[in-house]
Amino acid sequence: MRALSKIGTGLVIGMLVGGCSSYHTGKHDTKLRAKAAIAGPGITGEADLYEEYEGRVRIKLKIQGTPESKLTPGLHGIHIHEVGSCEPFAAAKGHYDGNVDPQVNPEASVNPGPGNHPYHLGDLQNLSVDDNRKGSLYTVTSRVTLGSGLTTLFDQDGSAFVIHELPDKYLPDPPTKDAPGGPRIACGVIVKQ
Repeated sequence: MRALSKIGTGLVIGMLVGGCSSYHTGKHDTKLRAKAAIAGPGITGEADLYEEYEGRVRIKLKIQGTPESKLTPGLHGIHIHEVGSCEPFAAAKGHYDGNVDPQVNPEASVNPGPGNHPYHLGDLQNLSVDDNRKGSLYTVTSRVTLGSGLTTLFDQDGSAFVIHELPDKYLPDPPTKDAPGGPRIACGVIVKQ
């Protein structure tokens, strides 16, 4: 009886370990890559995006601001926005939410605009900027893809990173326009590599 108990325990442990090792399925033959050159008044930086496994995009972003820039020490909202245009920053439109065109994706049930905040696919955690006005962000998101599909960043009009002057307060249906980060201070179009 004791031997059966040990075998049963071994099987359970083996299944748990085996299940963990197969968690990351869908490995791409070649890693998908993208970049964004980020710029704003007195602000420069770049973001690198990598997708080795389907549905797991790593984002590494570094940014620097001059003493006169609005990239002040502290937290700043950063989001992926729905259009790959930064001229002017408002051209990037709202936060990215995948392909919500009813002709292409009739199942989309996304509430456009701030009503879906902070649940937009492009919503990310705040960017931290130090006293030297240098900021960095390293994150992994499963909300977007660099490949094809309904959550691709490379749909017909592309996508862009937008950095905001204020921190994102992550409020659902924010009561003011400043709650998701306020004014836009830098932008960068995401391009395939």
